Amino acid sequence: MNATLILTFWRQRLMSPFRMAFLLFIVGFPMVVTLVVPQTGFAAAGKVTGIALVFVIGLIGQDMSSGVLQLLFARPVRRWEYVTSRWFAAGSLAALVGVAQVVVVALLMTLRGAAPGAGQTLALIGERALDALGLAAVFVLLSSLVNGVGDIALWIAGQALLAISGMVVQTRGWMTTGRVLGELQAAFNPSIPIGQILNGLAPWAPVCAYLSVIAVCLTLAVMLVNRRELSYASSNG
Repeated sequence: MNATLILTFWRQRLMSPFRMAFLLFIVGFPMVVTLVVPQTGFAAAGKVTGIALVFVIGLIGQDMSSGVLQLLFARPVRRWEYVTSRWFAAGSLAALVGVAQVVVVALLMTLRGAAPGAGQTLALIGERALDALGLAAVFVLLSSLVNGVGDIALWIAGQALLAISGMVVQTRGWMTTGRVLGELQAAFNPSIPIGQILNGLAPWAPVCAYLSVIAVCLTLAVMLVNRRELSYASSNG
């Protein structure tokens, strides 16, 4: 990974007024709910998906459509290095914001006399960080397929198609096919239930599935970016 690419991405995302306005709402609203009704616990914060989407949408596609890739790859930057740097930059930034939100919510709950358990808080922090990195890997792959911010359309359409197919399969009683579709649906939001694993309520299989999704997404994204032909003449003309 390339530290310069990571820092540049962070600066680019954090200086986007639209993204920051949306992020402020996503992060701030659960805090207000917790302050008013502390008994809601961490449920008000929900999943880290909304926070992650602020940073992962258009990960590679926006550079493709804006011509940045032509300029970037004209320099000594390897394409696999670019892909992995994009993944880590988006995932880590979303993870940091998601973890910070959990910490603030926990403090608000404590101040209102509804302090959460340390184990629960740490498990949620770990889950949020891993969820952010997992979703970033998915969007690296989707964004390498389309220009601009078409990756969010692919993400939504893919989940909707799998959900509809799952309902059809369930009515037909095709259990094996249903399990396969369920795994594919989970791949769109890779996660590890740390709290359940620590409590012995979940097997370690989700860990293998999570790591597999990240590995496959990054590998395919690198292959797609390597195969993409860029016209340097058009960018200089």
